[in-house]
Amino acid sequence: MKEKLALTDKWIVVDLDGTILHNDRVPPKVSRSAQMLQASGWSLIVATGRILAGALPHIRSLRTSCPAIVYDGARVMDPRTNEVYFERKIPKDLVGEIISMGFDFPLEVQVYGDEEVLCRPSDLLTITYFKSLNVAIEPVLLSPKLEKDVFRVLFFGKPALVAKLKVMFEETLKGKVSVTLAGSDFLDVLPLGVSKGEALEVLKGLSGIKDVYVVGVGDHMNDLELLSESDFKVAPADAIPEILKIADFIMPPASKEGFCDLCELLLSENFDAMFNRRCKCDV
Repeated sequence: MKEKLALTDKWIVVDLDGTILHNDRVPPKVSRSAQMLQASGWSLIVATGRILAGALPHIRSLRTSCPAIVYDGARVMDPRTNEVYFERKIPKDLVGEIISMGFDFPLEVQVYGDEEVLCRPSDLLTITYFKSLNVAIEPVLLSPKLEKDVFRVLFFGKPALVAKLKVMFEETLKGKVSVTLAGSDFLDVLPLGVSKGEALEVLKGLSGIKDVYVVGVGDHMNDLELLSESDFKVAPADAIPEILKIADFIMPPASKEGFCDLCELLLSENFDAMFNRRCKCDV
């Protein structure tokens, strides 16, 4: 599996939205920095809430062929072939209950199936957004009933309503699903135990590499477990306080191409010396 995945023993695992993208694109300078980093022996792994099709243009801009953590950790997929290395779903008996709880809220609903998103016909922002990404969008939810397993259910809208619904899910579905914020206006409902951090640990096991050094980069609550599982934690300056508190390095925001500053640090002699000292101490 190690050779198939083509991973080195140094990984940089990076969120997209709010962390590396600006105006929903990878700036050319960031793309060049990412390529330099990979040329020096780093494996660049995208970890995002997006489905693979929605993340693929950015993965290509970063010139990485490493497995991608998508669906906020519910899947690990090969961006070259769409092969699934890991996946976990919400059982269908829970899907209807989740949708029902938020169906009448003035929030948009997004249900993530296999490389497709389902929503209500009235979820116009969702329909417009996914059509702009050329992602399969099916506005077929005329009722909360959906008789199939899915990877993720997301509610989008005013932060106050999102926060209220989050409390309802945590009280009603505790021990059945994982609930997290993917932004102040995005509420993510995932299979129990699923997170970007868990997917990272799964990918480590699949890689067959005994000792991996991980630099994790993220900005919001859905990145918290990813950073917790990382050896070196990085956050943009406009990340939420909970992320900034644990960061080892704070880079400029995505609007200032902060990822380039991180790449410069990782390619510096000082960081290389620190990495080598760690390797010697672990022997």
